Amino acid sequence: MASASAPEPEPQQKEKSGIDSKLKKIWASLGLDLPTVITMAKGGIPPTIAVAMNESTAVSSTYSTLGYLVAIISVLGMAIMPRAKFIQTMLMNLIGTCLGAAVSLLMIYCSVKARQHTAIPGESPTAYNSSASVVCAVWQFFQIYLINYLRAKFPQIAFPVILYSIFAIVSTTYATQFPTMDSGISFIERLLEAFVTGFAIATATSFIIFPTTSRTVVFKEMTGYVMALRGTLKAQTAFLHTLEKPEYFSRIYSLGGPEQKSSDPKEKDPLGDAVKKAIEGVLALHTKLSGDLPFAKREIALGKLGPDDLKEIFEHLKKILGPVAGLGTIIDIFKNFGEMLDAESTESRELYLKRAGDDWNEYMVSLHDGIDEIMQAMDDGLEHFLITLQLKKRPKAKKGAAEDPEAEAQATRPGDKGFADYYEKKVGDFHDGKQIALRIWCERRGVHLPPDFFEHPATATFTFEHHGGSEHIRHHRRQRQLYLLLYIEFLIHYSSLAILNIVRLADSKVESGRLAKTRLIVPSPKRVLKFLCSAFKEDDSNDEDRRLDGTVGGGNTNVYLGQAYKTRKDPEHLPPQTWYERLGDKIRTIPRVMRSTQSAHGFRVAVATMSIGLVGFVHQTQQWFLAERGIWALIMVAISMSPTSGESVFNFLLRVGGTAVAMVAGYLVWYIPDGHTAGIIVFLWVFLSMGFWIVLKKPKLAVVGIISIVTTTLIIGYELQVRKIGVQAAAASGQPYYPVYELAPIRLLTVVIGITVAFIFTLIPFPITEHSRLRQNLGASLYLLANYYSVVHEQTKSRIRGQETKDEAKGSPASIMEKTRQKVFTKEVLMLNGLRSDSAFTKWELPMGGKFPKEHYDAIIESSAHIVNYMSLIGYASTAYQLSSDPSSPETDWSTDFRKVLTSINLTSHEITSLLSLLSSSISHGHPVPPYLTTPQPYALAARMEAIDKDILSIRHIGEKGFSAFAVMQVATRCIFADLEKLLKHVKALVGELDFSFHTVSTADERTPASSGETLFGGGAGDAGREKKD
Repeated sequence: MASASAPEPEPQQKEKSGIDSKLKKIWASLGLDLPTVITMAKGGIPPTIAVAMNESTAVSSTYSTLGYLVAIISVLGMAIMPRAKFIQTMLMNLIGTCLGAAVSLLMIYCSVKARQHTAIPGESPTAYNSSASVVCAVWQFFQIYLINYLRAKFPQIAFPVILYSIFAIVSTTYATQFPTMDSGISFIERLLEAFVTGFAIATATSFIIFPTTSRTVVFKEMTGYVMALRGTLKAQTAFLHTLEKPEYFSRIYSLGGPEQKSSDPKEKDPLGDAVKKAIEGVLALHTKLSGDLPFAKREIALGKLGPDDLKEIFEHLKKILGPVAGLGTIIDIFKNFGEMLDAESTESRELYLKRAGDDWNEYMVSLHDGIDEIMQAMDDGLEHFLITLQLKKRPKAKKGAAEDPEAEAQATRPGDKGFADYYEKKVGDFHDGKQIALRIWCERRGVHLPPDFFEHPATATFTFEHHGGSEHIRHHRRQRQLYLLLYIEFLIHYSSLAILNIVRLADSKVESGRLAKTRLIVPSPKRVLKFLCSAFKEDDSNDEDRRLDGTVGGGNTNVYLGQAYKTRKDPEHLPPQTWYERLGDKIRTIPRVMRSTQSAHGFRVAVATMSIGLVGFVHQTQQWFLAERGIWALIMVAISMSPTSGESVFNFLLRVGGTAVAMVAGYLVWYIPDGHTAGIIVFLWVFLSMGFWIVLKKPKLAVVGIISIVTTTLIIGYELQVRKIGVQAAAASGQPYYPVYELAPIRLLTVVIGITVAFIFTLIPFPITEHSRLRQNLGASLYLLANYYSVVHEQTKSRIRGQETKDEAKGSPASIMEKTRQKVFTKEVLMLNGLRSDSAFTKWELPMGGKFPKEHYDAIIESSAHIVNYMSLIGYASTAYQLSSDPSSPETDWSTDFRKVLTSINLTSHEITSLLSLLSSSISHGHPVPPYLTTPQPYALAARMEAIDKDILSIRHIGEKGFSAFAVMQVATRCIFADLEKLLKHVKALVGELDFSFHTVSTADERTPASSGETLFGGGAGDAGREKKD
């Protein structure tokens, strides 16, 4: 009986395991690791402390009816920021608040004087006065306009702007009732005390409770960066091994051909996609680390590595990124090469693909062991870097594992003292092993090499086997395959060399004694000055920065493009020459500022605020406005209207939904503990901490989390405040007391009114949509791409000419150019990451009118990303032509001849820069592209070089380092031109093309197509037919 009934629980077990797997997936999607939970808990602590502190009689008597405001300000203090960012933001908060207090006192003085000069004798000192109300309304409009203009110009001061706006709105709204300056000064003092106390609580929480330094954040990001590189190398190893299968290679190669259009769009390449996702993850960490590193270098802290050490480590990580990311372009290169088959095919496509697949199968099989060994060695090298710099603990030896004295003597484990020498040997073995693959390639092409060919290439003799058919096409195909083979080998080899350098760097830090003890690290005065000035400079920011630095509108990524992008030459004025002309030029900056986009944003926010604020300045509604807490509708407008947020129905619904959730949370916080104060405070902390999950994990929706947290704090903080100071004292300010079940809906209504008005004024007087923001940022990205190409072009040209050495001094033209290239590269990657995020977010928007052409935008973004990768590879490969400063390693004769031939061709070409600039302008302004615009033709560099010296690219030189670098540059250049064609096609699809041509269309056959909308004799064919019927 027992044995018969045993199998019965199996369906239940399967169902239980299915539920468990779903729960695990949900938990994993939440991303609730220990650091996240700690940060969430930390975020909920400041408002909880403020609410609990107000239960003290001494505190509640000090702040009276403004006690709940302390909790709200402590939330906006953002104690979850890393220390350096927090200090900078808090300094700006204090400056903004104190400035707001000073301006408010001036505003109150003007209001009191207006009241005194227009008061009717015998009238109550606090009676409504229209003059005082007008003065306060004007001051409110002016302050909101000016501060939001600054917010749009300097995105990093968003939180100080929000706090200033709250101070200005509260003071101007209540100033209409002040009969004397003494009452106004008393109010400003209490308001200022409430703000500063909130800042103090946030500061204490940031410094004492789970303190997080910017250095800690940077070290974690460096660890994640290296781990992401390791994951990328593993994904690339798996992908390269799949090329050993002829059918897999043929399928990838054929994706670029005509059958791609008829293939199933759902069919994907999982291994290729895994490589791309891994590289995108590394690039995202790269941009994040670039933004956080300056704060870590300017921070006072206890540690082992100084600011210069951090900078040096990051420079080495950037050198690893180039070739590792370049390996991920192999699948795209196969697709691009597949597109060229039809144009040059003299045989069936299937036959060529089969033979090419067989070739690559043999090449990759010959490299299998070498790739496995070097990839594992590179993974060990990166682990050695982490262990040596104490970013990761050394893995424990497995119990029961047999000890190998020989392995111990060779120091082959990551973290061992002699690991660098062992790793260097592995790098050399792989480089020597490429000769096997080259021999196989030569044998399959009928080239017979002698055994000592690679030892004496200049004097060795080899023979060719001539085949029938078009020798020209065969030559190009053979050359293309050789270049791609060298491309793979070069990138793997240079990746291993870059990792060798960072392994040596880690060992040097140990040998110098920097990791031996902890010391006080103090930044230089120059870095401190940069730290203070960075708050007032236009700079870059991304989603991660916005969630903590205050641009909580969920807008797009901000990238500072430089003055050249914004400043335009004035076609109506020459540069000023005299003092009078210079004075006039200064005066002309006023209308220039007034018509700027930043000014338009400030005006839009000011009008939106006053559309609600006017209710509080009119006689018939002033008291009602104050009694029903209408002031918080104004504050929500200030929080919601970010300069980078556009019209989005989905965003609006999310904000309303977040407010409704906050109302429900207020009920739960109050009624679960049955109104007991201690229980309410505990549950308040729990719910506020949960709200910070949105801020941390969903930066695009950070405003939803902020509004929910502020609304819940408003409801609970006010109710506990009234319970402490009494109903009579709470109603003394003109606001009647409401129990929590009535107050929560009122708070919900006021917040929703503010959010709704903010949404409406993104449509009035003209709509600012998320789609238009995406289009403008895409145009800016193409501008950066043109800038990046120009820098890489000049850098490569100078290296080929022999104008740059490997050890350039700091401040030299070559080092300045490299620094510029890295800076533009980081900006472009940051912009592309933001564009991908924004494009993915558009699918959640409710469509109004025609569909958004997301496919074209995504195609442009991906083509831009490919071009950036290929340009980076060209710049990286050109380092092979840097002159060596070591006299013991002179150039080979071939290298000298190659440099002379390449220089004599004069490759100066700026057509790509011009094309990208034109496309940027067309996308940014929505203008059609110029007529007959085409992409530049490929250089045909190899053919031009062979025309000058037919032996310069002979097989005799395939072992030269410069030959492999040239192969990388050739492959990358060809792929750039292919992506430029796609880029131009999709831009034309978006904005159109100017057509000045005229066509004579026959009216005898209405089926005759017209290639232009307008013809020489009237309209198109359809119009001609209609005229004939008339």
